[in-house]
Amino acid sequence: MLSLKPASRRLARRAIGIAWLLGAQVLQAGAQAASAASVAPAQPSPPARLDTAYVNWLNKQAFLLRINQAAKTRQFAKQALVLAKQLHYERGMLNAHFSLGYYYRGASKYDSALYHTQQALSLASRLHSSYDRTRGLYNLGRIHFEQGDYSGALAINLQGLALAQAIHNRRAELYQLIQAGLIEIALGEYAAAQEHFDQALLLAQSLKDNIGIGGAYSGLGDLNRQQARWSLAGHYYTSAAASYHNVFNTQGMLPVELSIAEMTERQGNHAAAITAARSLLRQTLQADWEGPAARAQLLLGRIYLATGLYDSASYYAARSLALNRGHGLRPAIRDAAQVLAEANAQLGQWHRAYQYRALAISYADSLTGEDTRRRVAGLLAQASHRRQQIQLQLVQQQGRLQTQQQELVRLRYHQQLAALLVLALLLVCGGSGLLWHYRRREISRHEALRTRIAADLHDEVGSMLTQISMQSTLLREGRYAPAQQQEYLDQMAEASRRAARQMRDAVWSIDARYDSAASLLDRLRDHAHEVLPPAGLELDFGVETTIANATVPLATRQALYYIYKEALHNVVKHAHARQVHVRLRLRQQLELEVRDDGDGLVSPSRSSGQGLPNMRMRAQAVGGTIRLEAAEPGTRLVVRLPLR
Repeated sequence: MLSLKPASRRLARRAIGIAWLLGAQVLQAGAQAASAASVAPAQPSPPARLDTAYVNWLNKQAFLLRINQAAKTRQFAKQALVLAKQLHYERGMLNAHFSLGYYYRGASKYDSALYHTQQALSLASRLHSSYDRTRGLYNLGRIHFEQGDYSGALAINLQGLALAQAIHNRRAELYQLIQAGLIEIALGEYAAAQEHFDQALLLAQSLKDNIGIGGAYSGLGDLNRQQARWSLAGHYYTSAAASYHNVFNTQGMLPVELSIAEMTERQGNHAAAITAARSLLRQTLQADWEGPAARAQLLLGRIYLATGLYDSASYYAARSLALNRGHGLRPAIRDAAQVLAEANAQLGQWHRAYQYRALAISYADSLTGEDTRRRVAGLLAQASHRRQQIQLQLVQQQGRLQTQQQELVRLRYHQQLAALLVLALLLVCGGSGLLWHYRRREISRHEALRTRIAADLHDEVGSMLTQISMQSTLLREGRYAPAQQQEYLDQMAEASRRAARQMRDAVWSIDARYDSAASLLDRLRDHAHEVLPPAGLELDFGVETTIANATVPLATRQALYYIYKEALHNVVKHAHARQVHVRLRLRQQLELEVRDDGDGLVSPSRSSGQGLPNMRMRAQAVGGTIRLEAAEPGTRLVVRLPLR
């Protein structure tokens, strides 16, 4: 079932706040210097000439400062882009577009972010740089995710993850895994999200990637926050902050510290939460960072509301509402309006309380509908991907089956060639011991191959191949007259034809094109005419007209067909009958009746896997039943199998 809680929409808002935290890996030495000084790292002097080296220097500064001083990232990246275009330097243009895409995504300016990211992807394809394509796909997926396009984000993420694994780039794979976990949280796939975050954490720790470790812990915090596990979410956010401290300055730490303060407030520790929120609000205002500032003000509004300071709650919630409206962050607008409605109600300002309540309800209804549509689209995309994986696995299995068949042909050829060589050696050397040893080895190889084939085909095919093998061995020894040899060759040919029929039956039983009842009826009727008249038995085959338009599931079709074949085989071999009646009906379930006028139940059933126990096993496997009873004269077999 889909989880339609409005809280899931807050995930995109939180992702905006930590957008800078999950980019490509910061160059470690420069990032640590930035963290130690809590200011921009000491920058080397730029090259004197305005050439490609200067473009690279500008792009490097933009990359190093994109988290701790985002405004300077935009400045350096724009200068690099202008100069790279003048120099027709595509690598410089690529890196500048990447930096601008990261910057605009963090600033919630998604149109500009999308433009620069698409330009970077185009250049990466032109330069045949698979790693740069993973970077572009990561940022493109984040843009779709933060806008609530979960299906688009999922498709891009799967493409990026597959590419990262194909080029064996573990760092690129790390960030794609984190992104996959965030998407699955939004889709309500919490178990899958936990698995991806755990994988990302192990990979980040093996790479000693502080940003990756912090991103995995932050994702685990989001996962537990979504499930209202406030204490555990706070623990993971604290672990993320400990990892980020090795890289980010005070400004870069603001989003994760806000998450820690929010979890403190959720656990009811208002004194600690209000101290942290006030400090964080001052820092966000000093940094002129409106998104985190709006979060801090909303947090203060909730705390003051819970502690009875309704004027302060109204003041901070109103400031948060104004900032969020400017950025169009509707989940935050809804939350701020809810705080304002409750605060004004407590202050007795009923008209304003009513207005804010109506505003909150309108945003909540809009977000719920959009969240439902986006989740459904994301889950449909996820299901489509899984279907493609199943189809790919089926193609691979069919390829393995074809390979096994080719191996069987090659093995037969090698057996014949080896037998001739061994016979030649036997005549030359006169040693029977060598021939015996060779036969034992070849028999072992043949048995091993038959065992593998038996895993994919019906038991009857294996038994017929064994028969062919034994008869060919006798013929090689040359103990029989030509007439007897011809008889054995005819038997081998018949066994081969039966094996081919069994293989065709196996392929037919799994082919989705034959799911209709009409196809099944044709197959049952054809098999009866192939088996009964040559054995001297008359066939009476009857079918209800209502069954022709029914759809028979694959499992039911397989079970019915193989039970039917076994039943006719037993009639021919054991019943001594003259006539066989076959009826197929639709009685809420699919009902097959096979009745003969033979000796009845006097003859014991075979105890092998192809007797009555095997038929019962096939029926029970699909939820059906089977009944064997005396028919006076003869025997009556009734099989009932479900159509769902």
